[in-house]
Amino acid sequence: MNSDLWPVHALVDGLYASGVRRAVISPGSRNTPLVFALLEHGGIGLVSHMDERSAGFFALGLARQSGEPVAVVCTSGTAVANLYPAVVEAYFSRVPLVVLTADRPAELREVGANQTIRQPNLFAAHVKWACEAPTPEDRAHLALDLRGLALRAGLAARTVPEGPVHINLPFREPLLPPKRNECAGLAQLPAIQGQPAASPACAPAAIAQVEEALARAERPVVVAGPMRPGRLAQGVARFAAACGIPLLADILSQCRDSEASAPYYDLVLRAGAAPEPPDLVLRFGGEPTSKALASWLRSAKAEVVVFDETPLYRDSGHLATHIVVGDPTPWLEEVRVFGNWREYRAAWRRAAEVARRALAEFVPWFEGEAVRLAVESLNAGHVLVLGNSRPIRDADALARPRAGVDVHGNRGASGIDGVTSTALGHAIASGKPTLLAIGDVSFYHDLNGLAVARELASPFVVALVHNGGGGIFRHLAQADRPEALHWFTTPHELDFAPIVRAYGGRYVCASGGDDFLAAVGEGMRGSGLTVVEARFPNDESPKVYRDILARLASAMGVSVP
Repeated sequence: MNSDLWPVHALVDGLYASGVRRAVISPGSRNTPLVFALLEHGGIGLVSHMDERSAGFFALGLARQSGEPVAVVCTSGTAVANLYPAVVEAYFSRVPLVVLTADRPAELREVGANQTIRQPNLFAAHVKWACEAPTPEDRAHLALDLRGLALRAGLAARTVPEGPVHINLPFREPLLPPKRNECAGLAQLPAIQGQPAASPACAPAAIAQVEEALARAERPVVVAGPMRPGRLAQGVARFAAACGIPLLADILSQCRDSEASAPYYDLVLRAGAAPEPPDLVLRFGGEPTSKALASWLRSAKAEVVVFDETPLYRDSGHLATHIVVGDPTPWLEEVRVFGNWREYRAAWRRAAEVARRALAEFVPWFEGEAVRLAVESLNAGHVLVLGNSRPIRDADALARPRAGVDVHGNRGASGIDGVTSTALGHAIASGKPTLLAIGDVSFYHDLNGLAVARELASPFVVALVHNGGGGIFRHLAQADRPEALHWFTTPHELDFAPIVRAYGGRYVCASGGDDFLAAVGEGMRGSGLTVVEARFPNDESPKVYRDILARLASAMGVSVP
């Protein structure tokens, strides 16, 4: 036992004071002091995860679902580097993580010591704040220092824009700390508690400019990008409905069920069947999924108002003419009328109805239909996580989630790694039945994430869309060079059934839409892990979309662009 290590208990107290209520621990030796301090605190729920890369993404899902900062704890060396992908996603998707990495002390660095790399500031520009903690010693002022570092870290992670922070913690051997109830110094420390500041409301002068723009607009639209469930998403939906403004709601916006929503806008735009371009765009949330929407807005030459909680506003097309910083929710929740845009909203509704009929009359069993069926099978109170690559694009184009379904995805950096772990984090944090729609390559990337399925207390269903690897490249420019396409699609013959069963899950291979829907429904009513796999030809999806767009264009009397 090392009595110098008692201040690490104070560090955990600082985490708790900042709002941390969960921690994900990956095994190792150098992080022994942290593990024991967390175990003996009693107020922080712990999950053990063997794989650091999956552990980071699992913590990200826990944090995004709960809205609370989550600690991630690992040992030294390359274990730390394996957290990097999740840290990057957390930074760009604004999710609060507190990354605690154990390290060797300074005298063991750069001298060939085992399992020792350059950990301080390893995550560089992808964390909001980082620090190197002092090596613990049996001194009260160091206990106060460590507690203060942890409190600052948690508050920094929670403060808008939320995001990851990093504390690197060097420990000297022996690594076993004294038990918490044996640390007399803890009781002598003064109590401490912290709360992050709430986002300020938007400046009245900025809101006045927006209202002036609305008063002169003839064809305004509201564009809702990815947002978490909550007051902002609800306010955007109510505002658009009350004002009679067409709402183009991304699949991750939590707004698609609004009465103002113009569904299928991605298909309408790709078919060249959209109404006149807008003269005013009000944008909320992150960057929308649809490339067709981005292109259409770029060509519209409209006034564009971007609302963001921070000056780090999202506007990759550089279209913004007004940036409004702050929380717009109080303004959105006021009921008012700025103009009469009934005809413009009606034009969008007519286009959406034509698209709906085209889909109802012609949608064969293909991978996009599998995603649509899975999404639209969910009920209020369910959680949906969409994988990147094709699943989120298919869902954005084709699906209308029911009201009360929380929809999430890793769109900060939009990687295909760690998606299963993220979805499991959502499932365990919410305690609600959760469905993950994911492609086969992304599922392969995070098979280790299934290890945490043992923690599930609610159904977790994976709708696995298997097109033999990388089907998205059939939709991209690489498809014009078929002789080399296999270098991008990476075809494989992996059999996922024994892998799923090895992790204690139930596996079903569906042969058609009815089988697929029945298996998904059974899984959502059951318990634990269920994987429902549907297989499709790798080259089928682009052909189906071309047919859908041609039928839609014909019904609208236009030519496909």
